[in-house]
Amino acid sequence: MARSLKWRLISLFCLLIAASVGLLSIFLSNHLENSYLDNLQSRLVQEATLLSEIVPEHISEDPDSFDAYIKELGASLDIRLTVIDPGGQVLADSLQSPSDMENHSTRVEFIDALKNGLGTSVHQSASLGYEMLYVAIPVKSGAEVLAVVRVALPVEEVYAAVGDVDRTILLSALISILAAGLLAVWVAASLTRPIKELTAIARRIARGQMDAVQIEVSGKGEMEELAHAFRLMTERLRDSINAVSSERDRLSAVLERMGDGIFLLDCEGTISLLNPAAERIFKLEAERVIGHSFVEAIRDHEIHSIFEHSKSSGKQEMGFVELASGRRFLGIIATPLVSQSGYLVLVQDLSELRRLEKVRRDFVANISHELRTPISSLKLLTETLQEGAASDAAVAAGFIEKIHLEVDKLAQLVTELSDLSAIESGQAVLNLQPGDISTAINLAAARLSPQAERAGISLGVELPETLPQVKLDENRIEQVLVNLVHNAIKFTPKGGRIKIGARTQGQILVVYVSDSGIGIPEDDLTRVFERFYKVDKARSGGGTGLGLAISKHIVQAHGGDIWAESRYGKGATFSFSLPLG
Repeated sequence: MARSLKWRLISLFCLLIAASVGLLSIFLSNHLENSYLDNLQSRLVQEATLLSEIVPEHISEDPDSFDAYIKELGASLDIRLTVIDPGGQVLADSLQSPSDMENHSTRVEFIDALKNGLGTSVHQSASLGYEMLYVAIPVKSGAEVLAVVRVALPVEEVYAAVGDVDRTILLSALISILAAGLLAVWVAASLTRPIKELTAIARRIARGQMDAVQIEVSGKGEMEELAHAFRLMTERLRDSINAVSSERDRLSAVLERMGDGIFLLDCEGTISLLNPAAERIFKLEAERVIGHSFVEAIRDHEIHSIFEHSKSSGKQEMGFVELASGRRFLGIIATPLVSQSGYLVLVQDLSELRRLEKVRRDFVANISHELRTPISSLKLLTETLQEGAASDAAVAAGFIEKIHLEVDKLAQLVTELSDLSAIESGQAVLNLQPGDISTAINLAAARLSPQAERAGISLGVELPETLPQVKLDENRIEQVLVNLVHNAIKFTPKGGRIKIGARTQGQILVVYVSDSGIGIPEDDLTRVFERFYKVDKARSGGGTGLGLAISKHIVQAHGGDIWAESRYGKGATFSFSLPLG
């Protein structure tokens, strides 16, 4: 009977342990999942807050440039980033095309962000097909809401981590139940040995040697409970330390991948941390500047003055600085870190954005200039016809012919602009086939021979007996040759010579068009392939100024290069290469 009672007690003890471990497992699993999600949400809130300050600087750009910027930013931060206008229309997304995405005005996080200033939710992504954690924050200019920035990360990793811990807990539970059954059979020889063992384990834990701790304590009753508590405590401490370490690694990865420079300074302006982007922008080495003053490291008093203003005002200060005689343009944001008694200095290299803005302004100015002349001519011609010239049939016919010429110029400009846009954007598909460059050369020469004869210019072709075949779009290469030869005819005086030829040079085929014309100044050689660029009035000609730009992009789409060589007054040679094989 005693034996039966013993086994009943063992069974009861095991059932109690199993129930306790089961409930604890559920609690730990839920707590761990909530903890992971809270950490993930905190990170996303920080990311969204930072991005809500950056987005207003770029939201006024054209949609394609803004979407490309968001995609690049999302890739660098390793998160999904979406910018939504106040009506719910997606303006840009780091993973999807905005045009393919549905209106987001009914999304919970979007509604809460507009209503409360912050919106969060976990739901399945309609475009990606898996569950994600979303955090949304409004982007404001004063009281006006410009947009809502939303960041997201998949929660699969959280569930996977919780699943791993669940399996570990289950295994621990099974081991605990088995150990409990065995320990219930044995009667402890004494209470001192398990107490000493637990004391030794506690000392190792206090020294931080948790990875080496194996809690195997003999005993039963209170000793077993104490051992079990130690085991759970160790596991939770280990998990907490691993979570902190993982968070630190993620933060380090973000800092390393950021394109903007980051300086962390103490109250005195001494550098305690900087990321690789800051090293690259200022050509610094972290180990040489950490522990030194900010002004000594960057050696620029304008940047340092922005930091000093933030230090004296206790508020975030922003400014822009030009370096290297205007070749580099930096945006500086200095922010006090109240909780850490220090300062964060963010350095953005805006040089490329400034260059692109200049290119845009130049393009608008050039296209306006190119359109002004034919439009002015058309206006003058039509006004003259309205004022009575239309009554004279011969005069009216002449005016109408001139109107046709001006309309043809406008049509040519629009066609070439469309062609250039398609090639630059990659929308123009090349029909690459193995072919003989001689065919394209002879076709171009045949097309322009009458024009050369009328101008009194000798146009010849010089080709070796055999040339290797290359992969090319024959129509596009012929277009390049026609542009180059037409250019040569325009700027070669009567009695001049033009030659079209080709030769192999290593692993490339070089095609050239040389003339004995007026030549190009050396300073202009690198710019002749820019849109609308004209060297001077002597070479302005009657074209649109787009032919060489179109030719450059066609050649580059073939994997080749194009260049010009000239001595002013001695003629010019335009060459382009095509890869062999």
